[in-house]
Amino acid sequence: MATKKYLAKYRKLRQIYERAIDKTISDETWYRVVSFLKQRFSLRVESENAETIVETFAGLKRRYSALSPTREGFEERWRAFKYFYDSQGCYSGIEALSALANYLKINLDDVPQSTRYYWFSQAGLSYSIHGSYHSKDLALVAFVAAKWAINKRSQPMKSADPKVLTLAK
Repeated sequence: MATKKYLAKYRKLRQIYERAIDKTISDETWYRVVSFLKQRFSLRVESENAETIVETFAGLKRRYSALSPTREGFEERWRAFKYFYDSQGCYSGIEALSALANYLKINLDDVPQSTRYYWFSQAGLSYSIHGSYHSKDLALVAFVAAKWAINKRSQPMKSADPKVLTLAK
């Protein structure tokens, strides 16, 4: 049975979340959010850092709405996020792209330049080859880039070889 103190904090966290995403949510959605935060961020409702965790997650959710555990490919995207979020270091622009390509096992030559800029813009960053990016900043970039990598892997390989085209008929 939940205590009055727990229930009050639970409601307060919900208010913080709703204020941060600027909309009200259903009880079921809030239950799922709390469950997700308990699993991924070790949220304890009555802990001192609970408000910070909820505010941070809500900020990410507001900025990047696809941060949803029910979406296809979420687990792989989350692993990419955690890899960079948990690591320490700073990268130049080209080092950041190389680190992303190595982690996601993609060929950087296959990534259009506009897509690279898109990854960074979706994370609220501006990309520059000479820029400097902390690994925590790259975490959200990795989350966005992982979606591209997953989609790229699921597409059939295209061939311009005429022999292949005649075999397909």
